[in-house]
Amino acid sequence: MNRLFARRLTFRHLLCRATASALLALSSAAALAAPVSPTSYDMPNGYGTASGGSFNYWDRGYSGSGNTQLDFAPLSGGLGDLTDGVIATERWDRVENLEGTGPYVGWSAMDPVITFYFGETLAFSQLTIWHDDANGYGNVATPRGFIVTVGGQSQSFDIIDPAGDAPFASVLNLGPGFVGSSLQLQVLRYDTATMLSEVAFEAQPVPEPASAVLLGLGLAVVLLAGARSRTRSGDALPS
Repeated sequence: MNRLFARRLTFRHLLCRATASALLALSSAAALAAPVSPTSYDMPNGYGTASGGSFNYWDRGYSGSGNTQLDFAPLSGGLGDLTDGVIATERWDRVENLEGTGPYVGWSAMDPVITFYFGETLAFSQLTIWHDDANGYGNVATPRGFIVTVGGQSQSFDIIDPAGDAPFASVLNLGPGFVGSSLQLQVLRYDTATMLSEVAFEAQPVPEPASAVLLGLGLAVVLLAGARSRTRSGDALPS
């Protein structure tokens, strides 16, 4: 009777240990955030000469649906200038053109909302946004701020404009709880236009609950098989 009770205690102990090991393995696998890339983003197209610009600041190479040569046209289901890895290092007037193929996407008269979609559930920790800083030259300025929303949770960021007029990156560090498969970025302008050239993300994958359960059960089976083998060997010995 005492031996049976001891076996039950051993079973419970091994089951708890297997579950804890499973959770530890899952959390360790996703402990560090890493760069992640969206599968697509939706947004209003940039503006251009039809809306008072000197050039056209469209997302001309956008791969999804929408008119990439029409100011503020809705674009959806594709990727373009904001995720192509090209980071502008010069002011807008030195790199943009009438064809709208320059590295910037610019907006005036609106604070655009850009929604980025990812192929899995992620815990987001950081955004890096590269933008122009013309300090009002040609009615273009750095953004006043950003609002990031994931899964109904939002965080606002004010941007400090450094001296000079060179483009720079704003690094947005998110608090805990920004978990989801999409991320919404709202760009807050001053009264002037604003231009972005690239957006990058850091996040870690969030394992599905079913994966954690299966891993825990798998470890439990292995540990229990070993325990039963040891117990049977012990039973064969004289008491």
